[in-house]
Amino acid sequence: MTAPARGTTGTAVAPVVWMQCLMLAALVIGEIGGFGVVSLIAAGLAVATTVMQWPRLLPQARLFFALAAAGAGAVVVLAPQAIPQLRIALLQGVGFGALMMVLGLLRQPVRRAAITRAAAEYLLSFGARGRFAAILSGSHFMSLMFNIGIIAMIGDLVHAGKGPEARTDPPRRAVVLAAMRGAALATVWSPIGLGFAIVTAGIPGIPALPFMVLCFGFTLAAMALSALRPMLPAEASGRHSAAPVTTAGQGSPKAVAETLAVSALLLGLAILLHQWLEVSFTIVSVFLLPVFSFIWLALESRSEHGALAPRLCNALTAMGDLRSESAIFMSANVIGACLSIAVQASPLWGAIQSGGFAGLPVLLACLVIVPLVAACYLPNSIVVVMAVQLLGPTPLGQDHPMALGLTLAVGWAMAIGVSPISAMTLISGAFCAVPPRRIAWGWNVPFVVSVTALAAVAVTLVYLAGW
Repeated sequence: MTAPARGTTGTAVAPVVWMQCLMLAALVIGEIGGFGVVSLIAAGLAVATTVMQWPRLLPQARLFFALAAAGAGAVVVLAPQAIPQLRIALLQGVGFGALMMVLGLLRQPVRRAAITRAAAEYLLSFGARGRFAAILSGSHFMSLMFNIGIIAMIGDLVHAGKGPEARTDPPRRAVVLAAMRGAALATVWSPIGLGFAIVTAGIPGIPALPFMVLCFGFTLAAMALSALRPMLPAEASGRHSAAPVTTAGQGSPKAVAETLAVSALLLGLAILLHQWLEVSFTIVSVFLLPVFSFIWLALESRSEHGALAPRLCNALTAMGDLRSESAIFMSANVIGACLSIAVQASPLWGAIQSGGFAGLPVLLACLVIVPLVAACYLPNSIVVVMAVQLLGPTPLGQDHPMALGLTLAVGWAMAIGVSPISAMTLISGAFCAVPPRRIAWGWNVPFVVSVTALAAVAVTLVYLAGW
């Protein structure tokens, strides 16, 4: 995960931050208003801000950005007829990158709020019997606001004042894993999340709201399975500790209810704006989350004179916290489009279009392949984007959009759990004092296998229902 931006104090905001704000505004105006030129300006600004932050990007982000640039150049030269397809992929990628920016912005005001901290403390006050289920479910719904930040919040609370040895304490490790798995499962259905955005944007025939309900129903079943059978290794098990894992405070059920109510409000507003503006959930989130964050900051600062300006500047600067992830997702969409264009130019495309590769076996194969590829250090975004762009227009995507969407949404979430380079795995590894690959290739494998098996049943039923 990218380190937080440095060098901003008081009310100073770096020029790149203002360019990012301009890019977000141009993207929202262009997509909502249907102004293609404005959307292209947003794309240009997104590329420019990525280049401006080049020294601070992770090596992997630089690699994928360079591959995307090379692939786009090859398409322009070798297949100019595919430039419109490449343009669409670029704009979608800019939207995904913008979503990562505003998620970083949202985390800034909510992670220090007293109400959300009290809610997390209450979840941590449970004894061993109910603690894992409480953290799993609480983190799942709180991640609507926090996204991956919920893992850091839980990790900070369980380790506060405990010293370095707390990171090797099995009950505390179990709590971090519960937060990670709850947040990962939220990506299956959350319209404010990136996985859901990629799937719904790339499969033309998928109805977003019914699909969200379907994915939410599956996620409830997966959470019930995970709560009843945590499938934790001995070095990360909390079953022998009945005491709460934190004494920082006990929180209250009221704080949990209020936090979940705010999350529900955020979700409801996203759905209403999606219906009213008739744009993708990605664009809705890019518009809604900054507004939501600024209102939160204003309400929090109303009793402290002069507190709003520095908090607002810190929140804006936090858009750079996920600069590398933003660059990777933007680049992945372009790389996926370039690979799709190459496949469409090959003899294989005729067989795919004819339906020769369509059917339930392909869906079940995708369910397994996406996590397997992610486990090999390749970002799951590239695989999912390519699968969406290749399979979305085929008879499989047209006749069974819900089944294809569920397959890729679950594959995305499971890939997070077994990828040694996913942001969630990296954060969890840091709080558990183990290499991320141990969490990905060891601790999470039983969880991923069980949820994937459950998903295979669900996808089969949805496919047989003709959805």
